[in-house]
Amino acid sequence: MAIYPDKKDGKLTGRFRVELQRGKERYRKRWDSLAQAQQDEKAVLASWAAGEALPGPGAAVGAPEVHTLSSVIPLAKGMLWAGMDSESGCWQHMAIMETLLGRNLRLDDIDTHTVDGLIKKLKALGKADGTVNRYLSHLKTFLTWAQKRKYRVAPVSEIEFSWREESVGRIRWITVEEEQALGAFLTGRDHPKAQQAHAVWKLIQVAIATGCRRDELLTVEPGQINGNRLHLWKTKTDTPRTVPMSDHTRDLLLDLLQSGTMPTRRGLRTWWERAREHMGLAEDENFVFHACRHTCATRMVDADINVFVIKEWMGHKVIETTLRYAHVKPQNLEDALVKVGNYAPSAGQNPQFSAGFQLPPPSPTGGAYGHFSRAA
Repeated sequence: MAIYPDKKDGKLTGRFRVELQRGKERYRKRWDSLAQAQQDEKAVLASWAAGEALPGPGAAVGAPEVHTLSSVIPLAKGMLWAGMDSESGCWQHMAIMETLLGRNLRLDDIDTHTVDGLIKKLKALGKADGTVNRYLSHLKTFLTWAQKRKYRVAPVSEIEFSWREESVGRIRWITVEEEQALGAFLTGRDHPKAQQAHAVWKLIQVAIATGCRRDELLTVEPGQINGNRLHLWKTKTDTPRTVPMSDHTRDLLLDLLQSGTMPTRRGLRTWWERAREHMGLAEDENFVFHACRHTCATRMVDADINVFVIKEWMGHKVIETTLRYAHVKPQNLEDALVKVGNYAPSAGQNPQFSAGFQLPPPSPTGGAYGHFSRAA
C-alpha cells in the first residue's frame, strides 16, 4: 500500500498521499479523496509496468501526472453529459472505447491513427456506420473536455475523425395489423407482471399518437401536460416544442404518471422484445420502439397534413428530415397526381378557393415594368 492519510503538523488533513518509487524515480502526489488516490496509484503502476516514463507534473490543479483514459474518465463523470437523457449511453460507449483502446492509453497519444484503429475495431464488432459516428462523437467531446482542463496538451483539432457515411435506411412504420397484434399480446398475457405489459401498451399508444421519442416520454412530468398539450422543454435537437394530444392519449399518459406505472427503459425493452418475438419479427432489426415515432409521421403524411406542420410536430431541425416521410409510400404520389388533375375544375366551380382558377397574367413588356428582361 503506497497510499497514506495526509498529515500537516501532525494532524490529519482529510486528504490522501500517493508515494511510489521505482529505482531512483520517485512519485508523490496528494489527493482530496481515497478513490482519486487509488486511481492515480493504479495509473502510475500501469505506466511503469509498460516501461513508460512519467510525464512532468500536469498543469491542471488536482490532475494526475499520468493523463490516461482510466485516470481522466472518472474525473469527467458527473460533469460531462450530466443531466442529459443520453448520459448513461454516452458513458457506456466510453467504457467500450476504453477497453478497445487500452485503459492506460495516454490522452496525448490519441491521434488520427488511434481513431482509424478504433473505427476498424468497432466495425469488427458489427457496429453500423451511424453507431460508429456516435462513438467518435463521444470520444471527440471527451477529448475536448479534457483538453480544456489541461489533461490533454495536444490540440484535438489535429485529429482527423473519419466520419462514416450514414445510409438513410428504410423508414419502418407499424402497420395497423401489427399495432393490433402488439396490443393483443401485451394486454392478453396471463403473467405475474401483467401490469407492466399493460403499461408498455399504453406507452406504445401514446408514442404512436404523439410521435415523441422514447426518452421524451419516459422522463415526462405532470407539469408538462397542460390540458391537451404536452410541452417538451428538453429535446434531442435542443428545440422545445408542444405536441397536441387527443383526450384518449392524454388520459393514457396521465394514468401512467399518476399510477406510477411508467415503464423503465429496461422494462420497455424487455416487453418490446417479447412482443417482437411473439409476432415473428425477431429478425426484423428495424422493428424497434422508435418505429412508433415513424408511424406517427407516416400517418400524418397519409392524412394529407402539410409537411411543414409535420416538421414542427415532430421537432425536426431541418425540412430534409421530414421529407423522408413524404415519399415513403408510392401511393402518395399517385394520390397527388389525381388531386392535381382534379384541381382545375374544382377551382373553377368552388368559390371558396382563395385564388380562383385563371391564367397567370402575361409577362410585362412595356410601361413601368418594361425595363425588366424576361430572363430576370
